[in-house]
Amino acid sequence: MLKVKGIYDGNKIVLLEPVSLLPNTPVEVLIPEQERIYWQRLVELGLIKEVRSLPTDELPFAPIRVTGAPVSQTIIEERR
Repeated sequence: MLKVKGIYDGNKIVLLEPVSLLPNTPVEVLIPEQERIYWQRLVELGLIKEVRSLPTDELPFAPIRVTGAPVSQTIIEERR
């Protein structure tokens, strides 16, 4: 999934960075403020007790480079 920031100018959404898409490519827009309102409404309706955390752009950890065979190869070999 590609995540690109944009601004709604009152008529259309203008992307803030270049994206290489073919004409008429379907896209999906997620409006973060609306997501917060959605979760808060579920709390108000009593459908959930609390919102523990919302997804963020940042990983909670720093990926590390591993050496040796790829994990997928190791799994295949161990299943034989």
